[in-house]
Amino acid sequence: MSKLFGYLLASTVLFSATVNAAGKYVHVSDMSKIKYQVVSDKGGRVFFRNLNEFNPSVTGCCYAFYLDITTDYGKSAWSTMLMKMASQKNLYLYVSESNPPTSDAPAEVTHIGNW
Repeated sequence: MSKLFGYLLASTVLFSATVNAAGKYVHVSDMSKIKYQVVSDKGGRVFFRNLNEFNPSVTGCCYAFYLDITTDYGKSAWSTMLMKMASQKNLYLYVSESNPPTSDAPAEVTHIGNW
């Protein structure tokens, strides 16, 4: 019986960790309201600081979400984001994890778009 309980407990912990780690879309209704910081000592990353204001189910503040602007995708995505910021337009961002630690293991913005 205790072995069964152990398996159930382990399954529950693993399942809840997977649910919390799931990626999520964040619809930013006005990209000019995004708070960000470009950080050169973190390998060419842009960190987004207030995604929780657009989707309350994601982590807020600091260094939880980033875009790697050293890749072709990152350069293209950052260019699109800047254009959307200048025109105050909306954009969907997909983050690889909805509630990452705020600085040790940030989640990545893996794709963007409008549909």
